[in-house]
Amino acid sequence: MRRFVIASHAHFAQGIAEALAFLVGEREDLTTACLFVDGNDDVAAVAAEAVGDGDDEVVVCCDILGGSVCNEFTKLLAGHPNLHVVANMSLPLLISLLFSDPAEPVGEVVRRAVASPDAAPKYVNDLVASEDAEEEEF
Repeated sequence: MRRFVIASHAHFAQGIAEALAFLVGEREDLTTACLFVDGNDDVAAVAAEAVGDGDDEVVVCCDILGGSVCNEFTKLLAGHPNLHVVANMSLPLLISLLFSDPAEPVGEVVRRAVASPDAAPKYVNDLVASEDAEEEEF
């Protein structure tokens, strides 16, 4: 089975999970880990519990590359061959991952999702200016 964990500092993970539920509905395969709030200061213990020790494929999406939350999940990679850690998560990235084909190898799913231009940040001012320029050419 493939599971997804959204992990962050403070309540960001819960907030983005609520946005996902609003957009795509509740998901049984999705959990959150909100660290450094509500008594969740033992990042190692929370990460270990979220990943578990079973045979599930677990995709963990973290808030910041190099942050303490992501670093703790990264430490678990060596002992969990079915663990995949993604940093700098966004709502479009999570939607892409959640709607991936569960039969497709998880590594390919993650690589395609993080490389997708749809998941990358956009400076909307430039997009609007580009559209305006294209309209003027016609």
